[in-house]
Amino acid sequence: MDIPIFYQMPYWVNGLLFIVVLLGALEACYRIGRWRVRTTGESGRKDEGDLVLASMYTLLGLVLAFTYAFTLSRADLRKQAVIDEANAIGTAFLRAGMAPESVRTELRTLLLDYARTRVVTVENAGSMDRFRKTHARTLQIQSKIWPATERMVKAMPAGPVEVSIVQSINQVLDIHTKRLAVSFDRLPGIVLLMLVFIAGASLAITGYNAGLSGRLDRWRLTSLTLVLAVVMLVIIDFDRPIRGFVQVSQQSLGNVIRDMEATLNE
Repeated sequence: MDIPIFYQMPYWVNGLLFIVVLLGALEACYRIGRWRVRTTGESGRKDEGDLVLASMYTLLGLVLAFTYAFTLSRADLRKQAVIDEANAIGTAFLRAGMAPESVRTELRTLLLDYARTRVVTVENAGSMDRFRKTHARTLQIQSKIWPATERMVKAMPAGPVEVSIVQSINQVLDIHTKRLAVSFDRLPGIVLLMLVFIAGASLAITGYNAGLSGRLDRWRLTSLTLVLAVVMLVIIDFDRPIRGFVQVSQQSLGNVIRDMEATLNE
Protein backbone atom coordinates (compact mmCIF):
# COMPACT_ATOMS: atom_id res chain seq x y z
CA MET A 1 0.00 0.00 0.00
CA ASP A 2 2.89 2.36 -0.68
CA ILE A 3 1.88 5.69 -2.18
CA PRO A 4 3.89 7.23 -5.05
CA ILE A 5 5.91 10.28 -3.99
CA PHE A 6 3.63 12.67 -5.92
CA TYR A 7 0.72 11.76 -3.62
CA GLN A 8 2.76 12.25 -0.46
CA MET A 9 3.81 15.83 -1.25
CA PRO A 10 1.57 18.83 -0.50
CA TYR A 11 -0.54 20.07 -3.35
CA TRP A 12 1.38 23.34 -3.77
CA VAL A 13 4.71 21.49 -3.86
CA ASN A 14 3.49 19.38 -6.78
CA GLY A 15 2.40 22.50 -8.66
CA LEU A 16 5.66 24.34 -8.00
CA LEU A 17 7.67 21.28 -9.06
CA PHE A 18 5.80 20.98 -12.35
CA ILE A 19 6.18 24.69 -13.14
CA VAL A 20 9.89 24.75 -12.30
CA VAL A 21 10.63 21.64 -14.38
CA LEU A 22 8.64 22.78 -17.40
CA LEU A 23 9.79 26.39 -17.40
CA GLY A 24 13.35 25.26 -16.69
CA ALA A 25 13.32 22.97 -19.72
CA LEU A 26 11.91 25.76 -21.90
CA GLU A 27 14.42 28.39 -20.80
CA ALA A 28 17.45 26.08 -20.77
CA CYS A 29 16.85 24.80 -24.30
CA TYR A 30 16.12 28.31 -25.57
CA ARG A 31 19.57 29.36 -24.35
CA ILE A 32 21.12 26.26 -25.93
CA GLY A 33 19.51 27.21 -29.23
CA ARG A 34 20.85 30.76 -29.00
CA TRP A 35 24.32 29.43 -28.15
CA ARG A 36 24.24 27.13 -31.17
CA VAL A 37 23.36 30.02 -33.45
CA ARG A 38 26.23 32.09 -32.09
CA THR A 39 28.81 29.29 -32.35
CA THR A 40 27.81 27.63 -35.62
CA GLY A 41 25.75 30.28 -37.37
CA GLU A 42 22.95 27.73 -37.79
CA SER A 43 19.59 29.41 -38.23
CA GLY A 44 17.51 26.27 -37.71
CA ARG A 45 15.98 23.67 -39.94
CA LYS A 46 12.45 24.94 -39.62
CA ASP A 47 10.57 22.17 -41.43
CA GLU A 48 12.23 19.37 -39.46
CA GLY A 49 11.87 21.26 -36.17
CA ASP A 50 8.17 21.94 -36.74
CA LEU A 51 7.55 18.27 -37.58
CA VAL A 52 9.23 17.04 -34.40
CA LEU A 53 7.44 19.67 -32.32
CA ALA A 54 4.03 18.79 -33.77
CA SER A 55 4.66 15.10 -33.09
CA MET A 56 5.70 15.79 -29.50
CA TYR A 57 2.61 17.88 -28.73
CA THR A 58 0.38 15.28 -30.36
CA LEU A 59 1.90 12.59 -28.15
CA LEU A 60 1.57 14.86 -25.11
CA GLY A 61 -2.12 15.43 -25.86
CA LEU A 62 -2.77 11.69 -26.16
CA VAL A 63 -0.96 10.89 -22.91
CA LEU A 64 -2.78 13.67 -21.06
CA ALA A 65 -6.13 12.44 -22.36
CA PHE A 66 -5.51 8.80 -21.41
CA THR A 67 -4.14 9.57 -17.95
CA TYR A 68 -6.99 11.99 -17.24
CA ALA A 69 -9.58 9.39 -18.28
CA PHE A 70 -7.82 6.73 -16.17
CA THR A 71 -7.81 8.79 -12.98
CA LEU A 72 -11.36 10.04 -13.56
CA SER A 73 -12.68 6.47 -13.87
CA ARG A 74 -10.86 5.47 -10.66
CA ALA A 75 -12.40 8.43 -8.84
CA ASP A 76 -15.87 7.29 -9.97
CA LEU A 77 -15.13 3.77 -8.71
CA ARG A 78 -14.17 5.14 -5.28
CA LYS A 79 -17.39 7.14 -5.06
CA GLN A 80 -19.45 4.11 -6.06
CA ALA A 81 -17.62 1.91 -3.54
CA VAL A 82 -18.63 4.24 -0.69
CA ILE A 83 -22.26 4.15 -1.82
CA ASP A 84 -22.20 0.34 -2.16
CA GLU A 85 -20.70 -0.04 1.31
CA ALA A 86 -23.28 2.30 2.83
CA ASN A 87 -26.08 0.30 1.20
CA ALA A 88 -24.59 -3.01 2.35
CA ILE A 89 -24.16 -1.88 5.96
CA GLY A 90 -27.67 -0.40 6.05
CA THR A 91 -29.19 -3.59 4.66
CA ALA A 92 -27.27 -5.78 7.10
CA PHE A 93 -28.38 -3.57 9.98
CA LEU A 94 -32.04 -3.83 8.99
CA ARG A 95 -31.88 -7.60 8.53
CA ALA A 96 -30.11 -7.98 11.87
CA GLY A 97 -33.34 -6.70 13.41
CA MET A 98 -34.87 -10.11 12.65
CA ALA A 99 -32.26 -11.90 14.78
CA PRO A 100 -33.11 -13.17 18.29
CA GLU A 101 -32.97 -10.58 21.05
CA SER A 102 -29.94 -12.34 22.56
CA VAL A 103 -27.74 -11.28 19.65
CA ARG A 104 -29.80 -8.62 17.87
CA THR A 105 -28.56 -5.61 19.83
CA GLU A 106 -24.98 -6.87 19.88
CA LEU A 107 -24.90 -7.42 16.12
CA ARG A 108 -26.49 -4.06 15.37
CA THR A 109 -24.12 -2.25 17.74
CA LEU A 110 -21.13 -3.91 16.08
CA LEU A 111 -22.38 -2.89 12.65
CA LEU A 112 -22.77 0.70 13.86
CA ASP A 113 -19.26 0.74 15.30
CA TYR A 114 -17.97 -0.77 12.08
CA ALA A 115 -19.73 1.85 9.95
CA ARG A 116 -18.08 4.63 11.97
CA THR A 117 -14.64 3.27 11.12
CA ARG A 118 -15.51 3.29 7.42
CA VAL A 119 -15.88 7.09 7.25
CA VAL A 120 -12.50 8.10 5.85
CA THR A 121 -11.33 11.64 6.55
CA VAL A 122 -8.04 13.54 6.72
CA GLU A 123 -8.15 13.21 10.51
CA ASN A 124 -8.22 9.40 10.56
CA ALA A 125 -6.51 8.57 7.26
CA GLY A 126 -4.53 11.64 6.23
CA SER A 127 -1.24 9.79 6.64
CA MET A 128 -0.19 6.18 6.40
CA ASP A 129 0.21 5.91 10.18
CA ARG A 130 -3.30 7.22 10.81
CA PHE A 131 -4.69 5.04 8.07
CA ARG A 132 -3.10 1.92 9.56
CA LYS A 133 -4.61 2.71 12.96
CA THR A 134 -8.07 3.21 11.44
CA HIS A 135 -7.72 0.05 9.38
CA ALA A 136 -6.65 -1.92 12.47
CA ARG A 137 -9.77 -0.67 14.26
CA THR A 138 -11.89 -1.80 11.31
CA LEU A 139 -10.35 -5.28 11.35
CA GLN A 140 -10.82 -5.47 15.11
CA ILE A 141 -14.56 -4.89 14.81
CA GLN A 142 -14.74 -7.22 11.82
CA SER A 143 -13.31 -9.99 13.97
CA LYS A 144 -16.28 -9.57 16.34
CA ILE A 145 -19.04 -9.37 13.73
CA TRP A 146 -18.66 -12.88 12.38
CA PRO A 147 -18.65 -14.64 15.79
CA ALA A 148 -21.84 -12.71 16.64
CA THR A 149 -23.33 -13.90 13.35
CA GLU A 150 -22.43 -17.49 14.20
CA ARG A 151 -24.12 -17.17 17.60
CA MET A 152 -27.23 -15.86 15.86
CA VAL A 153 -27.30 -18.82 13.48
CA LYS A 154 -26.92 -21.27 16.39
CA ALA A 155 -29.73 -19.55 18.29
CA MET A 156 -32.22 -19.83 15.42
CA PRO A 157 -33.45 -22.72 13.32
CA ALA A 158 -32.01 -22.69 9.82
CA GLY A 159 -34.26 -20.84 7.38
CA PRO A 160 -34.43 -18.10 4.76
CA VAL A 161 -34.22 -15.36 7.38
CA GLU A 162 -30.91 -16.63 8.71
CA VAL A 163 -29.58 -17.05 5.16
CA SER A 164 -30.49 -13.46 4.25
CA ILE A 165 -28.78 -12.10 7.38
CA VAL A 166 -25.63 -14.14 6.78
CA GLN A 167 -25.54 -13.05 3.12
CA SER A 168 -25.83 -9.39 4.06
CA ILE A 169 -23.04 -9.71 6.64
CA ASN A 170 -20.88 -11.45 4.02
CA GLN A 171 -21.50 -8.61 1.62
CA VAL A 172 -20.44 -6.03 4.21
CA LEU A 173 -17.16 -7.87 4.78
CA ASP A 174 -16.54 -8.37 1.06
CA ILE A 175 -17.11 -4.72 0.15
CA HIS A 176 -14.45 -3.72 2.65
CA THR A 177 -11.88 -5.51 0.49
CA LYS A 178 -13.26 -3.93 -2.68
CA ARG A 179 -13.19 -0.43 -1.25
CA LEU A 180 -9.66 -0.90 0.04
CA ALA A 181 -8.55 -2.06 -3.40
CA VAL A 182 -10.05 0.88 -5.33
CA SER A 183 -8.70 3.36 -2.76
CA PHE A 184 -5.12 2.39 -3.59
CA ASP A 185 -5.64 1.76 -7.30
CA ARG A 186 -3.84 4.90 -8.40
CA LEU A 187 -2.01 5.99 -11.48
CA PRO A 188 1.46 4.39 -11.29
CA GLY A 189 4.27 6.74 -10.42
CA ILE A 190 6.16 5.81 -13.59
CA VAL A 191 3.23 7.07 -15.70
CA LEU A 192 3.29 10.43 -13.92
CA LEU A 193 7.04 10.67 -14.46
CA MET A 194 6.55 9.82 -18.14
CA LEU A 195 3.90 12.54 -18.40
CA VAL A 196 6.20 15.14 -16.85
CA PHE A 197 9.05 13.99 -19.11
CA ILE A 198 7.00 14.27 -22.31
CA ALA A 199 5.69 17.72 -21.30
CA GLY A 200 9.21 18.87 -20.44
CA ALA A 201 10.63 17.46 -23.67
CA SER A 202 7.93 19.20 -25.72
CA LEU A 203 8.67 22.55 -24.11
CA ALA A 204 12.41 21.91 -24.45
CA ILE A 205 12.06 21.45 -28.21
CA THR A 206 9.87 24.56 -28.35
CA GLY A 207 12.56 26.55 -26.54
CA TYR A 208 15.33 25.17 -28.75
CA ASN A 209 13.47 26.07 -31.94
CA ALA A 210 12.80 29.53 -30.52
CA GLY A 211 16.50 29.88 -29.76
CA LEU A 212 17.41 29.01 -33.33
CA SER A 213 14.92 31.53 -34.69
CA GLY A 214 15.87 34.19 -32.11
CA ARG A 215 12.31 34.73 -30.86
CA LEU A 216 10.73 33.43 -27.66
CA ASP A 217 7.16 34.45 -26.87
CA ARG A 218 7.49 34.13 -23.11
CA TRP A 219 3.94 35.15 -22.21
CA ARG A 220 2.28 32.59 -24.44
CA LEU A 221 4.66 29.79 -23.54
CA THR A 222 4.38 30.59 -19.83
CA SER A 223 0.60 30.38 -20.19
CA LEU A 224 0.96 27.01 -21.90
CA THR A 225 3.25 25.82 -19.10
CA LEU A 226 0.75 26.87 -16.44
CA VAL A 227 -2.08 25.10 -18.27
CA LEU A 228 -0.06 21.89 -18.50
CA ALA A 229 0.85 22.13 -14.80
CA VAL A 230 -2.81 22.63 -13.83
CA VAL A 231 -3.95 19.64 -15.90
CA MET A 232 -1.31 17.42 -14.30
CA LEU A 233 -2.33 18.68 -10.85
CA VAL A 234 -5.96 17.78 -11.57
CA ILE A 235 -4.85 14.31 -12.66
CA ILE A 236 -3.05 13.86 -9.33
CA ASP A 237 -6.00 15.38 -7.45
CA PHE A 238 -8.34 12.68 -8.74
CA ASP A 239 -6.05 10.13 -7.06
CA ARG A 240 -6.11 11.94 -3.69
CA PRO A 241 -9.65 11.09 -2.52
CA ILE A 242 -9.48 12.77 0.91
CA ARG A 243 -7.27 15.75 0.06
CA GLY A 244 -7.25 18.44 -2.56
CA PHE A 245 -10.23 19.78 -4.48
CA VAL A 246 -11.75 16.52 -5.77
CA GLN A 247 -12.78 14.49 -2.73
CA VAL A 248 -14.87 11.35 -2.32
CA SER A 249 -18.01 12.26 -0.40
CA GLN A 250 -18.70 10.27 2.77
CA GLN A 251 -22.25 11.60 3.06
CA SER A 252 -23.96 8.31 2.22
CA LEU A 253 -22.14 6.57 5.07
CA GLY A 254 -22.93 9.47 7.38
CA ASN A 255 -26.64 9.19 6.58
CA VAL A 256 -26.61 5.45 7.28
CA ILE A 257 -24.83 5.98 10.60
CA ARG A 258 -27.41 8.56 11.70
CA ASP A 259 -30.24 6.21 10.79
CA MET A 260 -28.62 3.36 12.70
CA GLU A 261 -28.07 5.53 15.78
CA ALA A 262 -31.68 6.69 15.68
CA THR A 263 -32.92 3.09 15.45
CA LEU A 264 -30.81 1.92 18.38
CA ASN A 265 -31.93 4.89 20.51
CA GLU A 266 -35.61 4.13 20.01
